[in-house]
Amino acid sequence: MLTTVDSDTLDLSAHIRGGDRITWGQGTGEPLKLIERLVEQRAAIGDVEVFLGISLVDTFCSEHFDHIRLISYGAVGTNAKFVRTGEMDVLPCHFSAVPNLIGSGQFPIDVVFAQISPPGPNGTHSFGFCNDYLPIAMSRARVVIAEINTNVPWVYQDVPFDEELVTLAIESDEPVAPYEPVRPGALETQIARHIASRIEDGATIQYGIGGIPPAVLKALEGHRDLGLHSGLVSDEAIDLIQAGVITNARKPIHRGKSVGAVAFGGDKFKNFVHANPNFEMHQSTSTHGAATLSQITNLVSVNSALEVDLYGQVNAEQIGTKYLGAIGGQVDFMHAASTHSDGLSIIAMPATLGKSGRGRITDKLAGPLVTTARADVDLVITEFGIADLRGKTVNERARALIDIASPEHRDRLLASWNE
Repeated sequence: MLTTVDSDTLDLSAHIRGGDRITWGQGTGEPLKLIERLVEQRAAIGDVEVFLGISLVDTFCSEHFDHIRLISYGAVGTNAKFVRTGEMDVLPCHFSAVPNLIGSGQFPIDVVFAQISPPGPNGTHSFGFCNDYLPIAMSRARVVIAEINTNVPWVYQDVPFDEELVTLAIESDEPVAPYEPVRPGALETQIARHIASRIEDGATIQYGIGGIPPAVLKALEGHRDLGLHSGLVSDEAIDLIQAGVITNARKPIHRGKSVGAVAFGGDKFKNFVHANPNFEMHQSTSTHGAATLSQITNLVSVNSALEVDLYGQVNAEQIGTKYLGAIGGQVDFMHAASTHSDGLSIIAMPATLGKSGRGRITDKLAGPLVTTARADVDLVITEFGIADLRGKTVNERARALIDIASPEHRDRLLASWNE
């Protein structure tokens, strides 16, 4: 039984010290009431750092940074504006590395805010929407404050929630962070059709964030016996599970179970996963770890990028001086998928960048960073087709990529390559 206090009388300064680093769940796993208390009481607490994953809410504004310093692993969600203004620093690492950085003390966490469910069938609580690196952070933190929210589902986990690590808890019945699914347009739908044409029945799917994944999941409605093992899971995947498309019947591990680490979901997700033995939320050491991914021999990894150069190098982070993305789990999954004969690593993106018309298949990356190495990329897909880079020489790869660039850029790209 957790020790609970009234949230209105919670004095965080009695538990948090100046100089502490705090973290909490991401996506729909953010403990909104605890975050509000932190903002309100920041002056009494003193200067702290917050390690923030993908955020879907606008809790912070510039005036809060008199005592709060933000760090994240990427400029995704509402984090983007703070990275752009210099009010958030970036920790550049693979998502799979975050638990190890915390556990080893190289990136220590002092305080954890954990949004959890009410007790479930076995009498314990659950992280619900977000497991990822929270268990290891809790095991190393000096203080763990839980927010028990009646709107959080009780979800099966790879490791049960450890109530003994919780210092105290508050209760909440407020709505969780809202998730608005992206509605794919004609462009995303065309790209998704290309992707679906290369995914075989029985494959195990991982997908990233953005506008293309929802279209891909929609395009897979005619497939059979797909598996789900993804860092991110969302409402759209639930549709495929309920339709009998995702059965996990051919997964080499966790057979019969869909697995994720972080959820972006609303009532559809909550109602489906609650006490569902066929759905599990795992720590990111499991979802993204090399030991696990090496066993998923039929893994298909679908991710996006800002641009790809003619060597096949992927930039998913920065254009010029503007940091716009993240390393995230892309490299973890794409490297694993590309190493298996039945695996497939896919980068999918529109051929041009927004209203500017800038080509995303490019002779030279616009930023200084390479997110994913060329050797880890099997397919690059735009609305104009599929560049299958497997078994191709440097020259053959370049020409395959030029063929799926926007037509108005192809002559320039070919001339640049020939030079």
